[in-house]
Amino acid sequence: MKVAVLGTGQVAIALAKGFASRGHSVVFGTRDVQGKTALEAVAAVSGSSAAPYAEAAKSADMAVITTSWSGTQNALQLTGAAHLAGKLVIDVTNPLDFSTGKPALAVGFPSSAGQQIQQWLPGAHVVKAFNIITATRMVDPKFEDGQADMFIAGNDAAAKAKTVDILKSFGWRTPVDMGDISKAYLLEALAMIWIEYGVSRNYWAHGFSLLGAQK
Repeated sequence: MKVAVLGTGQVAIALAKGFASRGHSVVFGTRDVQGKTALEAVAAVSGSSAAPYAEAAKSADMAVITTSWSGTQNALQLTGAAHLAGKLVIDVTNPLDFSTGKPALAVGFPSSAGQQIQQWLPGAHVVKAFNIITATRMVDPKFEDGQADMFIAGNDAAAKAKTVDILKSFGWRTPVDMGDISKAYLLEALAMIWIEYGVSRNYWAHGFSLLGAQK
């Protein structure tokens, strides 16, 4: 596949490396293709390129949203909903507000970032995933004391099946499907538990494992 990774930060680079290492073509969507972060992202991922958001999305088979929440709506406006219609869009965002100095959810139950993104991209097949783990463990996750799980949510069964295939190719065991995109708030709340644990201990190498899961 050709994958548009919207964003050029550490999460974008980590996932782009995962796709590229599995034989997919990667294009970073960005506001400024000659900007510092865009140049660093392309340099970090062999064979990748950068393009304006709309161009990247239009040329791709699927997209991954890795932008900070404060810039996500504008990035998607620049991308253009029509360019993602009918395509899988993996939402990796967490709607974090840092105005008080400590991360908090800017969007919460009954809404979520996942739901808002699906509303902004009505023709796309949005699947929430990858938002409960650090960038360095999104691909080939390894933990000394067990295996972490990934939770997903989305409306389209085929899009979720494709996301499951991607996650398994990235080294995750079968992801836990929590339901339609209205359940994205659960994944974002779970991310807050992950963040609170990390902030309180200054430790970011943890993950979640669902024990005794139904076979």
